[in-house]
Amino acid sequence: MTFALSEEIAAWDGKSAAALHSTYERHRAEEGFVATILGHIADVELQRAATWLLKKHLETGNSLSPSGCRAVFGALSVQDHWESKLHILQCLPYLEFPEDESAGIERFLQACLESDNKFVRAWAYSGFNELSLRFPRYRDRVDGMLALASVSEAASVRARIRNIQKRR
Repeated sequence: MTFALSEEIAAWDGKSAAALHSTYERHRAEEGFVATILGHIADVELQRAATWLLKKHLETGNSLSPSGCRAVFGALSVQDHWESKLHILQCLPYLEFPEDESAGIERFLQACLESDNKFVRAWAYSGFNELSLRFPRYRDRVDGMLALASVSEAASVRARIRNIQKRR
């Protein structure tokens, strides 16, 4: 783990995306960058910043090794804050889903569907779509889930569902 990166993650004020972006820019090329953020995603105090950094890393065209993906999936059950859940949900399109992790991913997604937060619910539907793309056995269930949610969910969630359905 890089000590300076860990210190910056721990010192984050919980608000400034600009500060996290700056942290990312300063440390992204360091050896141990990914290992450090993966090491912090299970820490309730640090996971919001660590998952944001992970999302940024993946969105900029980087990938995770199979062991890195397993580390993310291993930390699903300890995601405490809605923002860290959202960041993980937004990372799912960039991750490889090992077959033996599918049940744990499904449990995480189901728990996110029960969230009071509309962003988390919207991205949970996207997560279920990703699960069905990788494992066709989920396809019928997800199709039914999206159909039901497209009439029963909040407008902002329905908008996300329409985007999912357009891409299917």
